[in-house]
Amino acid sequence: MSVIKVMDEGVSEPLLVINRDKIRKHWGKTETELFELLEKLREWIKTQNFPEMPTDNILEFFLTNCKYNIDKTKKNLMTYYSIRKEIPEVYRHSNPRSPEMEDCWDMGVLCPLPNPAEDLYRLQIVKLNQNCSNFVAWKYFALMLNIYEIRICEDLCLSEIIIVDYKQLTWNHVFKMTPLLFKMTTILDKLAKNRIKHIHVIEAPSYVSVLINVAKRFLKKKIADRIIIHKNIESLYEYVPQELLPSDYGGKEKSLDEIIDLWKEHVKKYQERFDFLDKLGMDTSEKEEWE
Repeated sequence: MSVIKVMDEGVSEPLLVINRDKIRKHWGKTETELFELLEKLREWIKTQNFPEMPTDNILEFFLTNCKYNIDKTKKNLMTYYSIRKEIPEVYRHSNPRSPEMEDCWDMGVLCPLPNPAEDLYRLQIVKLNQNCSNFVAWKYFALMLNIYEIRICEDLCLSEIIIVDYKQLTWNHVFKMTPLLFKMTTILDKLAKNRIKHIHVIEAPSYVSVLINVAKRFLKKKIADRIIIHKNIESLYEYVPQELLPSDYGGKEKSLDEIIDLWKEHVKKYQERFDFLDKLGMDTSEKEEWE
């Protein structure tokens, strides 16, 4: 089946539309060739101290992110299962069911949009909410990582277009997020290997440049050079198909709040997965070394 739609019960519109066949074709892989590579990875995993046998979806996600380079995929998988121990301050209380995460959706959100662009890039909106008096940076980042975890299990794309809506950004946000930016850019570099086509910053106050300049210090130059700051929403349409955006951004999708509400329910369906991730027991000292 060429196009896959991730649907929740009682919901008429998909959370994610995925075209696995087109993505495989882009990398010149048939379904048979993919399964042969997955089998090679499974045989290798049996020789490692992994806490589970990853699903085919997870393996294909990392294979695609690493451009079908087997050695890079192995390294990326190692990182996936060990990074929670390496950066515990970001992950320690990230389980959606933990009391500390009860108000995480009030901080802001990273929201994948349902339909990919024609070139099979996944659109995502990163947003801060207005009330920053109780803003806790690690909760905001933890929610982003939880959404990304679900995408690892379900999604497939060639790369990302990230739209950063920081209209509500205040100096309080800047001060609280800055200390964790190094950790988040480390995760982006180590784990999220898929190419970022652009990062579009829209409707942000002028002092957003402070946050961006800090982030650029830790980002790879090729990613830092893809950050584009827009003075208005209309200039975003020169880079992103307008119809794929939420209705409150001038597009034809549901409003962002409606899409977020669907994701809130979808995250609950992954509670068992998050409970498992809390208990990862991989011994990072046993990791193989790659140049």
